[in-house]
Amino acid sequence: MSGRSRSGETAIGGKTAVGQARADAPLPDEAAIRNLADPKVIERGRAVVRSGAVSDLVRRGDRLTAAVAGSEDEPYRVTIRLKDRDVADYRCTCPYEWGGACKHVVATLIAAGKPGALAQRPTLGRLLDDLPREALADLLVRRAEADPDLAGWIEAELAARPGRGSVDPAPIAAQARTVLGQRPKRAYWDDYEAHGPTDALKELVGKAVPFLEAGDGRNALTILTAVAEPFIEQWLDDYVETDEDMYRLFTDLSRMMAEAALMSDLTADERDSLRETIEGWDDDLDGYASEDGFFLVTTALMTGWDDPALRAVLAGKKGATLPAGEDENPDLVAVRLRVLAAAERTEEYLNLARAAGDEAAHADMLMRLGRIDEAVARAAKYVTDPGALLVLSRRLHAAGHPDPALDMAQAGLRRVESRRSGPAAELARWLRDEAHARKRRDLALQAARAAFAQGLTLADYRAARTVAGKSGWDPVRDDLLAILDKAAFAPDRIAILLEEGLVGDAMAAADAGREGPVEEAVLMRLAEAALERDPAWAIAFSEAKAKPLLTQAPHTYEQAAAWLACAKQGYLAKGEQGAWAARIGDLITEHKRRHRLKPLLEALR
Repeated sequence: MSGRSRSGETAIGGKTAVGQARADAPLPDEAAIRNLADPKVIERGRAVVRSGAVSDLVRRGDRLTAAVAGSEDEPYRVTIRLKDRDVADYRCTCPYEWGGACKHVVATLIAAGKPGALAQRPTLGRLLDDLPREALADLLVRRAEADPDLAGWIEAELAARPGRGSVDPAPIAAQARTVLGQRPKRAYWDDYEAHGPTDALKELVGKAVPFLEAGDGRNALTILTAVAEPFIEQWLDDYVETDEDMYRLFTDLSRMMAEAALMSDLTADERDSLRETIEGWDDDLDGYASEDGFFLVTTALMTGWDDPALRAVLAGKKGATLPAGEDENPDLVAVRLRVLAAAERTEEYLNLARAAGDEAAHADMLMRLGRIDEAVARAAKYVTDPGALLVLSRRLHAAGHPDPALDMAQAGLRRVESRRSGPAAELARWLRDEAHARKRRDLALQAARAAFAQGLTLADYRAARTVAGKSGWDPVRDDLLAILDKAAFAPDRIAILLEEGLVGDAMAAADAGREGPVEEAVLMRLAEAALERDPAWAIAFSEAKAKPLLTQAPHTYEQAAAWLACAKQGYLAKGEQGAWAARIGDLITEHKRRHRLKPLLEALR
C-alpha cells in the first residue's frame, strides 16, 4: 500500500514553500510531536524507539529521513520536512490510514532527538552548487544510462516548469504512462493490498499547483488533463480490481480541474470540448472510481461565473442567495473560494463565504487581511467545527497573534467540550500546551480538563498534572478522577488508577472488563501491584491471562511464562509453595509435547 502523508493546505501533491533549514536548526520539540498524532500512537512510537527499530537517521537541510523496521521484510521509509521547530510535511511507506502521523514518523522524530543518533549530510543542492554545468550534464547522462526513465522524467519536469510559456502536455502524458506501467511484482497474499504508483502520480498532479497558485488555469488544465487521460485508461485496465488507494486521486483531479476551469480564459468552444472529454471519462469510469466522478469539473465548466444569482452574491447585495443547487454543493463553493483567493478578489470571497455559511473560510480571510479582532469575534461566534477552529487558531498564532489565537480556541472549546470527538480533543490539547507555554495558567487548566474529558488518556492526565504543578495538583486530580469514574468507557482507566496507587479501583475496573483491549504491560503492572493487596486475585488474574497464551503459538510462550511467574509470586505470598509445585507440575504434564514451552515452565518450579 502506498505511503501516506501530511502536507500543507495546498491541493494534493502541492508543496508549501519552505526555506532550507540550517543543519543545526532545532528539531521539533515534544509539543510539536504531540500535535502530530493520537497519544496512543505517540506511546507506540516511543516503544518503536526503545526496540531499536529506527536506523539510517539522516538530516539534509530541512529534510529528515530514516528506515524503521516493521512487520514487513523491508523497513518502512520515513521522510519528514521540517520548518521552524515544527513538521511541515511527512511521509511513510507504511499502510497506516487512521488519521495523524503513524508510529514510524513519531519514532523517527523521537529518535532524532537523541544525542549522536542523527547523521548530518549536505543537501543535494549544496552538493551540486559548485559543480560546473558540463560536469552536471555528464552526471545526468551517465545516470540515465542506468535509469532509462530518467530522460522522460527530466523532460516532464522541464515541460511543467512555470515561466516557460504554454505547457507541452506530451512529456507529462508520457511520464504518466511510464509511471503507470511500473507495476510491482505481486505475491499470493497481495490481493487485498493496493498496488499502484500513487505517490508518483500525486507528484505529477502536483505540477499543476504552482500554476493554480499563480492563477494560470489554462496551463494547470493542460497538466491535469495530460495526467488524467492515461491514468483513467491504465486504471481501468490494470488497477480497478485491486486498488484501495489510487482511485482517491480522481476526486482530487476533479477538484483541481474545476479550480483551473474557473480561473482560466477558455473560449466557449474550448469549454464545450473539454466538457465532452470529461463526460466521456465519466462514462468510462461508470461509477467505478467514485460516486460523483468528474461531476464537479463538468458543473464548473457549465456554470462558470455568469449566473445572475451568483453575481449578486459576489457583489454583496442584500438578501442575495446562491444559485439553485449550488447551496447544496459545498465542494464547488470551496473551489470558487480558492479561485477568488488566488485572484485576490477578497471582498467577493468574503461575500461568497458569508452567503454559503462557511464561517471558517470567512474568518480565515479576515485574518489574512489583518482584521484580527473581526476574525476572532466571528470565529468565536459562528465556527462550530473544532477541527476548523484548531486550524484557524494555529494560523493566527503562527502569524504572530498568540493571545488572540488562544482566545479564539477557548471560545470554540466552550461550545464543543460537551461533545467527545477527536478534533475537539486535539483543539483542547493545543490550547492546553500553548496556554501553558504563555503562562496563562487558568486557561491551560481549563483546556487540560477538557482534553482529559475528551480523550480519557494517561498522556492527557499527566499533561494536566504538569500544568497544575505540585502545589495545585490535588483538586485537579480529584476532578479528573471524578470525570474518569463517570465515564462509561476509558481505555486508559486502569493505567491512570495505577498511576495514582488506586489498586483496588484498578482491580475492579479489570473485573468489569468494559474498556476493551488494554496493553499487556499495564495489566502486568496491575497484577504485580495486586500481589500485596490480594494475592488470590493476582493468582486468578495471572493464570487467566496465561491460559490462552499457552496454546496459541510459540511466540506467545514467553509472555505466558511471565504471567505464570506473577501467579507463582501470589502462591508464595500466601505461603502455598506446595500448591504452586502441584500447579506447575500439572501444567508441565499438560503441555509436555510443546517442546519450546516446556523449559520455560520447568524454570518456574
